[in-house]
Amino acid sequence: MIDPPPLAISASRPLATRLEFVWRVGHVDGPFGYPPRAVCSWNSRFDDPQHQYRTIYAADHRLTCLREVLAPLRPNLKARAEFAELQHAQGIAAGHRLSPAGEVTRVWRQNNVLVAGRVARSGHLVDLRERRLMEQLASAHALLLAAHDLLQLDVSEITSSDREITQNFSRDLYDKGASGLRFASALDTLGCVVLFEGRARLRPTPVQTPLTNAVPELLQVCSEFSLVLRQ
Repeated sequence: MIDPPPLAISASRPLATRLEFVWRVGHVDGPFGYPPRAVCSWNSRFDDPQHQYRTIYAADHRLTCLREVLAPLRPNLKARAEFAELQHAQGIAAGHRLSPAGEVTRVWRQNNVLVAGRVARSGHLVDLRERRLMEQLASAHALLLAAHDLLQLDVSEITSSDREITQNFSRDLYDKGASGLRFASALDTLGCVVLFEGRARLRPTPVQTPLTNAVPELLQVCSEFSLVLRQ
């Protein structure tokens, strides 16, 4: 059996395609820091499956950041189907049916803030949009990918909800010295970054936007996702 070639983790695009800041929604008590271990779910896309290093997620653009954070508040497909069936039973024609709405609560808006930070790191930010790296990951994790019935490793798998694959990639690249990863948002394909504890951090800037305000990007994302914004 031939061993796969070593991963070329040095292949990485410049951070945020040379944007000055990255954007993050964080808790008002420490929006630039890693979340306390007591509240870590370890369920996010590139979280450590061994629960050793914590992660910070950010995005190149304010809209992308808010989309990534608020997307889980959308009603799931089962809820949408049940709501459609209820309206069908009530005799409401398809063209006049409403969709169930998630909500952004006032408490959430009070507890979170949109901030801009500068990335400080000791090593590479590995770019998962690089085709050559994807091929190397496919070879290194062939058994895992085959167990998930994948024929090829494409960008769609990096942005999918299958955490076992993406978290294993995260751990592998961390073990090879990466300080974090660059990846495309599943919601608008724009750039995002995840930082690894102990190797990268967000340097604070004065740019902080309270989400209790009528933030245009917040209003836009709530409109896109049919979310009710509580005052």
